[in-house]
Amino acid sequence: MEKPDPELPDRDWVLLRTRVAGICGSDLHYFISDSVGGEKVPYPCLAGHECSAEVVRVGPEAGDFNPGELVAVEPSISCGACDQCLVGRFNTCRKIKFLGHPGELDGCFAEYFVMPARNLIRLDSSLTPEEAMLAEPLSIALHAINLAAPVGGDRVAVLGAGPIGLSLILLLRHRGLSSIFATDRSEARVKAALRAGAAWAASVEQEDVVREILSRQPLGLDLVFEASGDQEAIDQSVALVKPGGRIIQVGIPVPERVSYQIARLRRKEVTIINSRRQNRCLEPALQMIKNREIEVDWLLTHRFRPEEAQQAFSTAADRLDGVLKAAFIF
Repeated sequence: MEKPDPELPDRDWVLLRTRVAGICGSDLHYFISDSVGGEKVPYPCLAGHECSAEVVRVGPEAGDFNPGELVAVEPSISCGACDQCLVGRFNTCRKIKFLGHPGELDGCFAEYFVMPARNLIRLDSSLTPEEAMLAEPLSIALHAINLAAPVGGDRVAVLGAGPIGLSLILLLRHRGLSSIFATDRSEARVKAALRAGAAWAASVEQEDVVREILSRQPLGLDLVFEASGDQEAIDQSVALVKPGGRIIQVGIPVPERVSYQIARLRRKEVTIINSRRQNRCLEPALQMIKNREIEVDWLLTHRFRPEEAQQAFSTAADRLDGVLKAAFIF
C-alpha cells in the first residue's frame, strides 16, 4: 500500500523513521481474519506498533528531541483527562488511540510515522534498536504480571509460548518463581519455553497437558496465564487452576465470543483478570533489558525487509521455520 509521508498533526508531535518493527499477534489477526477482539478491520490499514525509530523532524513544542536520535515508542496515546486516565488507568482511556490500530492511527509498518513526543523514550548506546522493539511485548507481560501479583511460592502455568508467553516466563523467573508450566502447539516454542525458564513444557498436540500438569501438581495451580486466545487453552486454564486461584486472560481470541465453564469457575471461586495491553510498563521493561536483568534478544528469530511483507506474515502466522518473533528491519 502506497501512502504519502505523514505530516505532523500537532505542534508537539514528532516524525519518525522506523528502524525495527515487530509483528505482533494482533497484527497477525489483521492478516488472517477481518476482525480482532470483536472489532471489524477496515482495509486497507497500516498496522504495526512494536518498534524502535529514529527522530526525523520535531514539532516546535515537542521538547528537546533532535533529528538522528533513536527512541523506543509507547504505542498507546491516552487523553489524560477522562475518568480512566484520572485514576491512572491509561490503557483503558475512553479516547485512546493506538499506533497501528485500524481506524485510529497509522502504524510503524512503513518507513515513516508520527507520534506525540510524550510517547517517545530516548535510547542510549546500551540498547540496540532490536532490544528496544522487544521491550514492547515484554511490557505487555510485565503489566499482566503486575495485575496477577504472583508470590514466590506460586505454581504457575503459561498457556501459549509466543513472544508474550515467553516474556511472561522470563519475568516470572526473574521474580523468583520456579514451578512454571508452559504449553504451546509448536515444538520450537516448547523448547523456547524451557530456555526461558519453565520447569516443564509440552506441546498440546503431543500430550494431555492438563493430566500431565495435574499429575505433578494434584492440588492445581495458583495462577494461570492464558496467552494464546484459543478456546482449548481457556478450557485448560479452568481445569488447571486451583480453588481460589487466578486466571489472567492475556491472549486475544479471534472470535468475538469465547466460553468459560462457569459452574467449575463458581465452585472453585476462581478470579478471572483481563489484561489489556499495558499501563506505563514500557520504560520499566526497557530498564530491565538495559540492566541485563532480562535477556530478550534471542526471541527475535526472523528478520525481513519491508518488501518481504507477505513472506514475513506467512512465516509468523503459520509458525514456520521455528519462528518466535519476526520483525521488519528498515
